[in-house]
Amino acid sequence: MRAALLAPFALLAACVATPFSDNAILAIGDSVMAWNGAAGIPEATAAALGRPVTDRSKSLAQVTNPNGAAAALGFDITRQFTGAGGGWDWVILTGGGNDIRGDCATPRMDATRDALIGPRGTGDIPTLIARIRSTGAKVAFVGYYDGAEASPTGFTPCQPAFDVMNARMAQLAARDPGLVFLDAGDVIDSGDLALYAPDLVHPSARGSALIGRALATAMRAAERGS
Repeated sequence: MRAALLAPFALLAACVATPFSDNAILAIGDSVMAWNGAAGIPEATAAALGRPVTDRSKSLAQVTNPNGAAAALGFDITRQFTGAGGGWDWVILTGGGNDIRGDCATPRMDATRDALIGPRGTGDIPTLIARIRSTGAKVAFVGYYDGAEASPTGFTPCQPAFDVMNARMAQLAARDPGLVFLDAGDVIDSGDLALYAPDLVHPSARGSALIGRALATAMRAAERGS
């Protein structure tokens, strides 16, 4: 009889211990998110929060990839998001750099930037965020940091566009308590080469860890606020 009474409680304990969906984090984005693999930003964030993460971020991914075949293979950040199997609590992401890189320092830059996120909070990035938020998930967006001061890179001409995009993302986040914006430039010191990979564009493992921990702190604060 005692064993029969305890069985339901044992079953309940097993159910409580296994569902990760209550604390699930989905990571989507480009190489800034994906760099360093198991020591990347998503993994550092998950470790700081003590929660599991599913990482779908991919180097060279664009917010909207015009190549259908490439998009189907994960190089389209919008298509990296799916609610299937989800019930995600959080979706963390970054993106836009690969969309705009070819237009930086050209007459096309402003139009490409505004198509990603415009002055009124419209564009492909806000549309993706709204789609994610409609599922009930909170969103944490990582804005790009400056390249290392040591040497210009292929993304150096994009920095003015990134600065504008970051300012617009901060304004968007100010209107939605379920959207966190982290300017990674507040974490990555452009004078500290140890925070950069050898290409001086991507974060080193230490840089990813700093961003991940800062992102976790911001996410916790958003949860307390809600």
